[in-house]
Amino acid sequence: MKKNIIYILLTAIILSSCGDDLDTTILINFSHHVDNQAISSDSLDHTNEAGENYNVKTLKYILSDIKLLANKTEILLKDIHYVDINDESTLFFQTDVIDNGSYILQFTFGLDSTNNVSNNYVNESFHATMSWPEMMGGGYHYMKLEGAYGNDSTFYNTHTGPTMGMNHSFIHLNQDLNINVDNDIGNLEYNISMNINNWYSNPHTVNLAPAIMMNMTKQMQLMQNGMTDVFSIQGILD
Repeated sequence: MKKNIIYILLTAIILSSCGDDLDTTILINFSHHVDNQAISSDSLDHTNEAGENYNVKTLKYILSDIKLLANKTEILLKDIHYVDINDESTLFFQTDVIDNGSYILQFTFGLDSTNNVSNNYVNESFHATMSWPEMMGGGYHYMKLEGAYGNDSTFYNTHTGPTMGMNHSFIHLNQDLNINVDNDIGNLEYNISMNINNWYSNPHTVNLAPAIMMNMTKQMQLMQNGMTDVFSIQGILD
């Protein structure tokens, strides 16, 4: 009789443990390319819509309010994330545990006017390098994209931000990709990919020069190009 009781208890424990849900987290990676080509930081291997040959020596940018949406539910994954292609530690982050459900991913490129205030992020690693000049409205850059073009002695600076206090940040919402969290399956991995060439095309053809920090028209054009097809999101399978 005792053996039967022990066997029943062991079976119950095993079945219970097999039915336990896994804690699902999401690994978010960031990658960058130029029309599916690897980024060149030396040779002028890339050509934009305006026919300008260029390379990429610097790419730094801020994403904020990264979250999952499902019906009336919002799950904040990270309030702010700074990406620097020359710092591998910034090219990913891991979320907290996510409840079961089907979600879509949304983030803001840059900082909206509520959050883009001078000295608002003095404790963040990007505070010094991404500060936007007070005489131009203050706050922080959204992006610094820099390199050489035409010839190696000519340089471009595609700096986006709050020119004269105007908000040029934008929301990216990927409605075509469902992120299905199932705690029976386990952790997920997704890639947020930036096509650098698309900053300079569709719907506007944007030249690399002159500098754009005080050019309201170019800031608006880059914002609209960014909203179109600069970013894409893909799931990564094991």
